[in-house]
Amino acid sequence: MKRFLKKSIVFIVPIILTFIIYLGQADGYTDPFYIRFTTPKQDNLILGTSRAAQGLQPNIFKKILKKDIYNYAFTVAHSPFGPTYLNSIKKKLSKKNQENIFIVTVDPWSISSTTKEPNDSLNFREIKLCLGNTPIVNMKPNYWYILNNLNDNFDKILNNQNSSMFLHENGWLEISIKMDSISVNQRINKKIEFYREQNLPKFKFSSLRLKYLKRTITFLNQYGKVFLVRLPVHEEMFKIEEKLMPDFDEKIKKIIPLTEGYLNMIPQNNNYEFTDGNHLYKASGKMVSKEIAEWIKKNQ
Repeated sequence: MKRFLKKSIVFIVPIILTFIIYLGQADGYTDPFYIRFTTPKQDNLILGTSRAAQGLQPNIFKKILKKDIYNYAFTVAHSPFGPTYLNSIKKKLSKKNQENIFIVTVDPWSISSTTKEPNDSLNFREIKLCLGNTPIVNMKPNYWYILNNLNDNFDKILNNQNSSMFLHENGWLEISIKMDSISVNQRINKKIEFYREQNLPKFKFSSLRLKYLKRTITFLNQYGKVFLVRLPVHEEMFKIEEKLMPDFDEKIKKIIPLTEGYLNMIPQNNNYEFTDGNHLYKASGKMVSKEIAEWIKKNQ
């Protein structure tokens, strides 16, 4: 029996070690989130959904504000305002000083729920996703994340190099896709139809999520200055958001006094290109990042 166990260990251990080493090869091509859970705790943060994740580029902010600002934004499914996102933010923030900059992006979807009861926090959509199931957010390799979120699709680790998506070490999710008019229009039409037919009927304003937006800002205020931003979107997407929450601006007005100011970029919707109507194309993202950075510089 002992001989069998020894032989089994000799056989199994190298396999386990090889598997661990293999998992450790995960990088910015693996998926849209992994890298954010492998980098150190951060001082300055960009927060929000995929609009911020794809649109706001830390390198541009660094040039103007002379600070490394980490993009810790995810998606409308993963990072709406609520206890899950706030808890993860608390883990990611270094808390070493009180002179940080926080860019908090807001839109109607990030303060809305898909649950039957909009304030049913026990069943919020993000609980079982990566922000909820990854207890450590600054470990490399992050085996917690890999095992809980790749859903056994470990082939993504080495076979995703041709992806149109790349997650940078600074948290910016770069998307490189065709931007000819036919491709863009197809993606916009598809995205707008999905939001109009699928999301609009499901999403409802959550007063609890709005409270968590306030709690998030209040927490961040202990460590620096908070700047509130509403990013631009395609006009057709904005029309859907107006149906979802026509009084969004009124709701946000009550929060502005907690911050250093609110930059609403919706009036500039027509000035930018979008990959799908929801997300800024990276060239436009660079422009928007520059505008926000210069606005922050004036209001610091």
